[in-house]
Amino acid sequence: MTRTKRNTRTKALQNLKSLKNFAISKVEAVKDAAISGAGEARARTVEVMTQFEKAFEQRVSKTISRLGVPSAKEVRALSREVSQLKANVEKLRRTRARA
Repeated sequence: MTRTKRNTRTKALQNLKSLKNFAISKVEAVKDAAISGAGEARARTVEVMTQFEKAFEQRVSKTISRLGVPSAKEVRALSREVSQLKANVEKLRRTRARA
């Protein structure tokens, strides 16, 4: 093979290697951008869903309240009162049983 052909072939291989490296770097950049965009989209989706859930819970709570259904907080308070009343009644029974 002549020197000119070898030089041409060597240059062609170098050009192909350069092109390959350039393509790889571009693919990596696109991949990184896609991953970053997906992360941002995920964060926005979580934020929107959280807002949606809060709005839904508020509407359901208002509707339940309008229907006269007690809230969980009210039920807990009533449960505590009933427990206290039971304890008081039991004390009265014991006191009367002794007398």
